[in-house]
Amino acid sequence: MADIEVWKKRVEDWRTSGQSAGEYCKGQEFTAGTLYRWSSRLAEPARSEEEGAIPLVRLVRGPQPKAQQSVEAGAQSVAVIIEVQGARVLVPPGAQVATVGVALEALGSGGRSGA
Repeated sequence: MADIEVWKKRVEDWRTSGQSAGEYCKGQEFTAGTLYRWSSRLAEPARSEEEGAIPLVRLVRGPQPKAQQSVEAGAQSVAVIIEVQGARVLVPPGAQVATVGVALEALGSGGRSGA
């Protein structure tokens, strides 16, 4: 736990210094890469707690489903599965369109229609 407190202080000092990571790390016992890694690691919990955080989209690679299940017309909170190039994207209720777009872009579909 002491490491986390030490790195919180280092990252805070770096951010307030106005220096690049490379400049800040000169003469220090750590590298710019380590500083960036800790900066990202420490920011992750804060991002997930922010109001309006983007829901995660889980990408699953696996066999094609044998049968599609029907979704009740009146259902308000159902997950949607999008299949793209042999991968399935599980989109949870409340996911933002931009997030789904990023996932599809990562799969290389670029939003293209297969029809």
